[in-house]
Amino acid sequence: MDTTSPTTPSSPPPRRLVRSRKNRVIAGVCGGLGEYLGVDAFYVRVAAVASVLLAGLGAFLYLGALLLVPEEDGEALADTTTRRGRFLAAVGVVALVAAAAVLLSGAVLGALWGLIPLTLLALAGLFVWWMSSGEGLSGDWKVLLRRALAGLAVLAGSFALFLTGGWIAGTGHGEVAAALAIGAGVAIIVGAFVRPIRPVILPALALALGAGFVAAADVDLHGGVGERKYRPSEAADVRDHYRLGAGRLVVDLRDAQLPKGDVPLRLDLGLGDAVLVVPKDVCVATKATVGAGVVQMFDRDSGGIDVDFDERPRATPTVTRVLVDADVGLGALEVQHEDPDEVHGPPGPGNRACEHGARA
Repeated sequence: MDTTSPTTPSSPPPRRLVRSRKNRVIAGVCGGLGEYLGVDAFYVRVAAVASVLLAGLGAFLYLGALLLVPEEDGEALADTTTRRGRFLAAVGVVALVAAAAVLLSGAVLGALWGLIPLTLLALAGLFVWWMSSGEGLSGDWKVLLRRALAGLAVLAGSFALFLTGGWIAGTGHGEVAAALAIGAGVAIIVGAFVRPIRPVILPALALALGAGFVAAADVDLHGGVGERKYRPSEAADVRDHYRLGAGRLVVDLRDAQLPKGDVPLRLDLGLGDAVLVVPKDVCVATKATVGAGVVQMFDRDSGGIDVDFDERPRATPTVTRVLVDADVGLGALEVQHEDPDEVHGPPGPGNRACEHGARA
């Protein structure tokens, strides 16, 4: 009869944090930490280099680990049995205290707080990719990263289509954008019965929303894009009509030496900011329509949706009165005595020429 007891399997030895001999670039600190945590040492090294930018946190931690963590099958550099080792141990402790001070100073917390927008951006990318493909949060972190980047690419492309739809509608070709959106909608409906084409949904919506938004606001984007600044030096150079599709339109009449009496001036802007600068001895009568935005007439303003601003003070024939007829789709109309790019601060009272030269 065999009375030999079954062999009891031995438990694995406890893991120890050591500096690796076979997986090292400098001193094996990151390699040993990677083996201890069970992750690729490459990612530990990337985190270590990145943490150096956090007020030197990574450098202090690396120095402390280099001196205090023993080497694989060896001893730590800070061998307290020798005078040199005790000195190195003191240096390692000081390095760890410095790392703790960095943590308590809030520098790291502030940097981590700055990661919140990146986290929200990654979540937005994952959500967009889920909407586009149906693939959710399954998979390892590499798969999730690829999906987040793909979702952000879809989001960026959809935003470009939103702008494209708005531009097509604003330049008088709304029927083209409508046809594209209707075609995409038909494809989505057909796909629901034949083969779903989820990736088309978000781009089609972006295109349709861009065109619909601009069409509803009656935005006219003819006239180009960018910044236009006009400062005529004499009355003969003053146009009766200034136009810009999108951007910033500035008409400065302070040097124009305008004639007495009424001077008509039309401003058309699809999207952006229109600024009219006039001398202090000039009266301004304004009739403006803004789809969505604000009209600022010197120290007075009126804003909202479908803004109709009508202020037509009277003036004597010896006073120059500029008759402004403005149409802004989305944005603002400003009438000032000073160029806002040159003078910052609240606008002062205006239209004094109308007040002093007004007639009943």
